[in-house]
Amino acid sequence: MLAALVALPASASAQGGLPGRVRTIAGATFDGALAVADGMARAQAADGERRFDLAELAAFAPTGAASKPVAAPHRVWLRSGLELPATALAGVPAAAGAPARLVVTLPAGVDVAVPLAMVRALRHGGAERPEPALFAADRKQPLADADLLYVVRDGKAQRSAVTLRGFGASTVDFTLRGEEYEFATAGVAAVVFGDATGAAPDRQPKPRARLQLVSGEALDGKLLALGADGARLRLDEGAEVGVPAAAVLDLQMQSDRLVWLSDLQPKVEQTPAFDRVWPIGVDRTPAGKGLQLGGVAHARGLCLVPRARLTYDLGGRFDVFEAVVGIDDRAGPDAHALLRVLVDGVVVWDGGARVRGQQPASLRLELKKAKSLALEADFGSNYDLGDFCVFADARLVQQ
Repeated sequence: MLAALVALPASASAQGGLPGRVRTIAGATFDGALAVADGMARAQAADGERRFDLAELAAFAPTGAASKPVAAPHRVWLRSGLELPATALAGVPAAAGAPARLVVTLPAGVDVAVPLAMVRALRHGGAERPEPALFAADRKQPLADADLLYVVRDGKAQRSAVTLRGFGASTVDFTLRGEEYEFATAGVAAVVFGDATGAAPDRQPKPRARLQLVSGEALDGKLLALGADGARLRLDEGAEVGVPAAAVLDLQMQSDRLVWLSDLQPKVEQTPAFDRVWPIGVDRTPAGKGLQLGGVAHARGLCLVPRARLTYDLGGRFDVFEAVVGIDDRAGPDAHALLRVLVDGVVVWDGGARVRGQQPASLRLELKKAKSLALEADFGSNYDLGDFCVFADARLVQQ
C-alpha cells in the first residue's frame, strides 16, 4: 500500500527547497518547495510540510522553468543507452590508477566526466567535419574488438580500425597496427568503440530519475539531492552531475510502483497510410526528440502515426494509467486523428477528433488490476497528413 503523505505544521518549514509543482503517484498535485536528500522528499506547501519516500514522487516541475534549447554540435552515446548533446569535448588521460575519461560539456554548461570504456560512440561535429558516411551503420553494428576512428585529413575523410587509448588536451591517442599515434582532435569527425573494448554499467537502482534541462538535454540515473541550489544525479556510469536550479526544466521518477510505457515492449499493430508505415516514436516524434503539446515540452512518451495500436500486457499489476494526450505541435497543419484508450479490450477513453493546436487532454484512468492496456491512433478526416499522435508522460501506477 502507498504510504500516506505526512503533513506537518507550517512552522516546520522545509528549508532550502526548490519551488514548483509536485505530483505524487497517488495522484496528489500541489505547489510547494521540494527538497530531496537520502531517499526522502519533503515539500513545504500552503498547508504545511509534507514528507514522503522518494519512490512516492511521480514528477516535479520548477516554477517558471521554460524550455530554451541550446544548439550542440557534438553528440556522445554512452553504453548505458544515454545520449548526450555536447557543446565541447575534452579528454583526461589515465593517471594514478584512474581510467582515461571523456569530459562532455552539456548545453547547460555542466561538465560530465565519463570513463572512456563506458562510451559507445561520439560525433565531433562542425561544418568542417561532416558526419562520416558509414558512421550511423557502424554505430548500430560496431566491430567486436577494435575501435573505428573517422578523421578528416588534407580535406579527405578516412576510417581506420584502431585501439583508442584516450584523448589529450588537443589530440586523440591510438594504436594502429602496433604503432602508437597522436592525431589532432580538431580533425576527428567521430569514433565508434568496439563491443569488447568496454562494457555497459549496472543500472542505478530504483527509484530512478529523468532530469530534463531547459537547454534540451536529459539525464537518467539516481537522484541524490534536490534543493534551492539545484539537483545532483548519479548516472549509471557512476559519474555524479550537479545541475544548477535555473537549468532544471522537469523531473520524472520511475519506481517499482511507477513504470513508463516507453520502457515497455508492446504488441504493435499498424495499417499503412499512403503505403507507408511510420515507426512508433519512443520519447520522440518524426519531427525530432521529445514531445510537444500546447507549447509544453515532454521528455517521455509515445508518438503514433495512424493507424496504429499499442497493446501492453499488464498482468494485473497496476491501478492507474496517466498521460497527456494530443497532436504534437510539430505535426502537419492539417493533422486530424482519432485517439482512444482501451482497457481489457474495452474503450475507456475516446478523445474524438484531435487537431494540432487543440488543448491536450490530461488522463488519469482507473485500471483496476486490468490484464491489458491499448493506445490507439486512428485515421481522421484527412487520412494522414502529418498526424503525430502523442501520449506524453504515459505511465502506469501501482498504488
